[in-house]
Amino acid sequence: MEEPGEELIDLNENNIKEKENKSNKEEKNKKKDNKFIYILLLIIIAIIIFLIYLYVNKQIKYKSVIIFDFDKTIIEKDAFEEQRYILPSKEEQDEYVRRMYSNENWALVMSDYYNQFYNLNVTISEINNYIDKVEYTPGMIDLFHFLKKKEDKYILIIISAGHSYQIERILQRNNLTSFFDEIIAFNSYIKDGKIIVNQSNEYKCDVCLEIGICKTNEFNILKEKYKEKNIIFDKIFYICDGVNDYCLAKNLEKNDELLIRKDHGLDKYLYKEGFVKNIKSNIYKWNSGFDIIKYFNNLK
Repeated sequence: MEEPGEELIDLNENNIKEKENKSNKEEKNKKKDNKFIYILLLIIIAIIIFLIYLYVNKQIKYKSVIIFDFDKTIIEKDAFEEQRYILPSKEEQDEYVRRMYSNENWALVMSDYYNQFYNLNVTISEINNYIDKVEYTPGMIDLFHFLKKKEDKYILIIISAGHSYQIERILQRNNLTSFFDEIIAFNSYIKDGKIIVNQSNEYKCDVCLEIGICKTNEFNILKEKYKEKNIIFDKIFYICDGVNDYCLAKNLEKNDELLIRKDHGLDKYLYKEGFVKNIKSNIYKWNSGFDIIKYFNNLK
């Protein structure tokens, strides 16, 4: 027989347990609600990040860039070298060529000779006569017109160790200046009847030494310029011929393409001197612009 008050105690304990159970359920439900809200927030944040990515990625354009050397690539000979015949003697002409292929600062060499021409009373018109005699490499004009039809796919650039006055004069001869998005060379202009050649951008390079221009440095500056416009170079085609193209050539990646002129300076330097082991990109050899047209036509 239950003692008086025992039933009341049991009722109180049951009430307490019910309240505890109810509180536990409410706590569990609250945790579930919080977990749901947390997951929902994560999903919303992920969607926002994805939409931002899509927006940014939509703004970025990926393009292939075709880099041309100029002398002995676009044109058959070196435009500045042809001006040696302005000098009166064979000895002076030979010294002119020797200095061209030495490790002297190239901008200073060109400036020295334009000063000398000026002192010899050689006119700009006479200098132009020698520049104008230099012919295009066979098939190059055809190549530019071929690539012009694909301008939505390629950015065309000239990076040259020549100077801008003679390059632009030669291109204007066939109305080709507008075919190129960028022309990088030593800046030059006419002042008081003399051609003035300015030094290029400063650089430090173990390959290019103190010659006055590093094509790798010039291209890196250009890449940053295009990044600011949201244009990324996803593939590089480098069309060139000479030993001074080696620095940029060896900095190309596996995805890039190096198109070197057959039996010219860079071809001999890479294969006869063994520097081809430093080239990571594919290598294609060409003789004329027509070969390069075939090359691009065969690209997948």
